[in-house]
Parts: sequence; C-alpha cells; structure tokens
Amino acid sequence: MNRQNDTRQKVLDVACRLFYSKGFNGTSVRDIAKEANVNVSLISYYFKSKQGLFESLAISYFEPYLDILENEYYSEVDERLESLVRKILHYNQTNYQLSCLLYRELSLNTVFAREMLVTYLAKENHLLTQILFGKSSQMEITFKEKLCLLQLKGLLNAPLMMPHEFKDPFITEASINHFVEVYSELMTSYKSVQKLAAKA
Repeated sequence: MNRQNDTRQKVLDVACRLFYSKGFNGTSVRDIAKEANVNVSLISYYFKSKQGLFESLAISYFEPYLDILENEYYSEVDERLESLVRKILHYNQTNYQLSCLLYRELSLNTVFAREMLVTYLAKENHLLTQILFGKSSQMEITFKEKLCLLQLKGLLNAPLMMPHEFKDPFITEASINHFVEVYSELMTSYKSVQKLAAKA
C-alpha cells in the first residue's frame, strides 16, 4: 500500500471511529481532519464531502458482506443456515464499529442513509431470499417467509443495534469466535427460522 492509500485509509479509520462514537451528524470534517492529522482539503480531495466519506465506509462494509452471501448461495454446505449465520456474525464482530455505525444510521431512517444504501439492502434481501427459500424474486415470497426473513435479520443485527448491552469489546479473534459460537447456537438451537420457513 502506497503512502496515498495509507493516508486515505487512515482518514477512513478515523471517520469510522468518530462516526461510531459521536454519530454522523455529531462529527464534522474538521474533527476527522484534526484526529487524522491531515488537512481538511485532503479529505475533500479524496472523498468530496462528509457524505462521500460515509459512502466509502458503506462500500467497504457491504461489498465483502454481499460476497459472503453470494459465496454461501453457491456453496454445497449441508447446514447452510448455520454456516451463513456464523459467517455473518463473525464478519460483523470483526468489523464491529463499522457494522454498528451503518445499522444505527439505517435505524434512524434518514433519507440520506436510505438513498445511499438502498441498492445494497435490496441485494442483501434478494440473496437471503434465494438462500433461505430458493426463490429468485421478492414477489414470490409469502408473508410468513417475509416474517421469517425479518426475524433472521433482527437476530443477526441485534448485537449491532444495542452495543450498550455488550459491555466487553470483542477485540481478539478468540473472543469473537467465542461470541459467534455461543450466539449462533442460541439462534439456531430451536431452529426457529427453519421451522418458519418450512411452514410458510
């Protein structure tokens, strides 16, 4: 990675940390520039605006996340749901601040977040619909299947939407793996999502 890329990544890392701790609206470009020890004009050069910074962070989260879903769709794993749950949980815990930031902004239901992330969210729903129900269109799924999808996404996103409930930071690979192990077992032990899908 060259120096220019290093600086760009440093700005993204600082922006993610500040957006996470102070919120998108509570963080200014000057705050980010000061913390990253760069000139404000450099941020404008790389990202155009604060919105451009947020968009870059969203891309850095959603592109690998959607790759995980696509790879799982084409996999031959027997317990596909359990495998998918574990991979998504691990990815989100490994990228904890970024995951929390994006899902918190989505929960605020701002026009800015919706417009920026609508394509990613549509693709996520499409892939999850294919994986869970073998259906290629949102138009094909039943009401019960929609509720099933909502339940699954709610369980997956709960740790990100309520970070205050998780006092201990997941900062090591061992602690992340332990969390994924325990939480995924809780999610799938009653096979609630699979039962709903079967009844739909």
